[in-house]
Amino acid sequence: MTSCCPVIMDFTGAYRSQSFACCEGFEWLDCGAIEGTDCYCDKDGEAALRKLIAAFSPYGLHFLDSGNYHYVTKFWTDKIRERFSLVLFDHHTDMQSAMFEGLLSCGGWVKDMLDTNPFLQKVLIIGVPEEEAVKVRSERVYVIPEETCSAASSYAGRFLADCQLPELPIYVSVDKDVLSKECASTNWDQGNLASDFLVDAIACLMSRYRVIGMDVCGEPDASGGFHACNSNLNNTVNARLAELWKSNSPHLHL
Repeated sequence: MTSCCPVIMDFTGAYRSQSFACCEGFEWLDCGAIEGTDCYCDKDGEAALRKLIAAFSPYGLHFLDSGNYHYVTKFWTDKIRERFSLVLFDHHTDMQSAMFEGLLSCGGWVKDMLDTNPFLQKVLIIGVPEEEAVKVRSERVYVIPEETCSAASSYAGRFLADCQLPELPIYVSVDKDVLSKECASTNWDQGNLASDFLVDAIACLMSRYRVIGMDVCGEPDASGGFHACNSNLNNTVNARLAELWKSNSPHLHL
């Protein structure tokens, strides 16, 4: 029996200064000592991480730490045994071809999922710049650029009606680099979306689809000058997403 409790994967220590993570119910996984995982994940690192999450269900909420570890979404979704779509909020497509054979990367994990996961039917990416969106050449991937999101900021659900998602369960993955610097602090170049838009968009998805799981990344490296104001920004967003999941989870993944 796997556990559906919310999980915090602690690679850098970034969550230790965030009050949302101190709430009762979170399961902390210490990932800091696992080598071969920063940006690129080698085979040993992959084996260690898969073993670490083996007892936990993908049908839940998972915090993944820095965007350097966004590829962990692949490990969680590899545990799903039904057809589903991935909805990704990210300032990058994460569809780069691998630079090093045999290494999964934070910049190419979506492509790896499309190539290897037989249950993944469709990918919706929300928040990348228009110039990057037009480079996506896959019939299974639909992109909503950040410019479109900004224009529809008064009502997030306005554009979701045309997002071309099939009537299947969805897994939501959030990289906070999709947000403006006024809303979050990350270690990657950031977009311009507001946190209200992000929360409203996910709430809209939850009202329309069966959401079987969600993960969140986008913390800056705690060892790289992680100041209190940045911690407060990210804590606010993380807390809102955790509360959104908690308030909807009784019927989301059943």
